[in-house]
Amino acid sequence: MDGDYFGSIEEFTLPLRDGELVDFRPVKQNDKETLQKGMLALSSKSRYFRFFSPILKLSDTQLCDFTEIDQQNHVAWIALAHNQPEDRGLGIARFIRIQNQPEIAEFGVAVIDSYQHRGLGTILLAVLHRMASIKGIETLRGYVLADNTVMSNWLGRLGAVGVYENGVYRMDLIVSDDFFSSKCRKILADWGLKHNSQDLQKSAFSTRINCKQENLDYSNESNHWN
Repeated sequence: MDGDYFGSIEEFTLPLRDGELVDFRPVKQNDKETLQKGMLALSSKSRYFRFFSPILKLSDTQLCDFTEIDQQNHVAWIALAHNQPEDRGLGIARFIRIQNQPEIAEFGVAVIDSYQHRGLGTILLAVLHRMASIKGIETLRGYVLADNTVMSNWLGRLGAVGVYENGVYRMDLIVSDDFFSSKCRKILADWGLKHNSQDLQKSAFSTRINCKQENLDYSNESNHWN
């Protein structure tokens, strides 16, 4: 990997497949209401795939767990409607380092239903890959219900190795894997995210970047968020 791929990033704006601009940044402690609005925008099926149960909304404890984080062992990024910071979250991606296996982190990506199949989940996963590379994570591990075939197939096409146990697939993505790494790097590099954060502030917010990409599959994103 080139050295600049390990450079820090703080926030940026990118277009989705259809050209709509979306803001991306790390989750903050005061994002509780934004996350709750995003949760309420998920369909019952999407909430079931995320929580493995028919939960209706996030509890106060969950909101604290999801927002009061160190961005080192628990990393989370949120996607927001461009220039509408008070709006609901459109998507979120996170990983949490496993305490007794610090080279492995459990990850998840969730996108509200109205923004699925538009490339948002793919960008969020690419951000997780970059942050995992920076933080020394070797394996991103997700858990997917067996009937969430859209998600398991999507991760499988990115090179994830799945192990089936009691109705759930454990999906491991190797951060250094050439295929997975090149896909994620291409997503960010094609949109100019190979520079340092100062360059991003100058370019990503001021330029509507052509979002047409070749050989990238955005069609099978779904919800899973740990």
